[in-house]
Amino acid sequence: MIITIFTSEAYIKKYTPVGELVDWAQLSPTVNIVQETYIQDILGTNFYDYIQTKYLNQTLNSSETDLVNLIKPAQAYRVAEQALPFINYQINSKGLMSQSGDYSQSTDLTGVKYLRGVLYSRADFFAKRLSNFLCENSALFPEYIADNSTDMSPHSSKYDGGLYLG
Repeated sequence: MIITIFTSEAYIKKYTPVGELVDWAQLSPTVNIVQETYIQDILGTNFYDYIQTKYLNQTLNSSETDLVNLIKPAQAYRVAEQALPFINYQINSKGLMSQSGDYSQSTDLTGVKYLRGVLYSRADFFAKRLSNFLCENSALFPEYIADNSTDMSPHSSKYDGGLYLG
């Protein structure tokens, strides 16, 4: 299946701390990976494929549009968090190199870890918001409830423990 990306370059650069000067070629592989791993993990494979197809064909209903509008910030912040090390550090023929420009100074690993932590927290917030929306409105998405995939099943609850108190 062709991957239909929910978040555009413009969206990521407008709504996250990723700067306008960051080359899209550095971000686009991470966008694909984040969507195939994090977003598909939340939606489950069948529902993920279903929403992707409807998004590509521009046939989303209003509930599905609301869902995609919740997917976008979750994906955008996860992209920023996951891409950060590869924006700051590049692998080339000489090994791992830190990026620096004429009038800029590359931060150290501690700064990268701190910023990744902040971005992770934001991405996690939006992912929980997306999961809660799906749980609270699951009746609106029969494809989400009826997931029979042998691949990734949707995360239906953030409290999925085996403790029985009855």
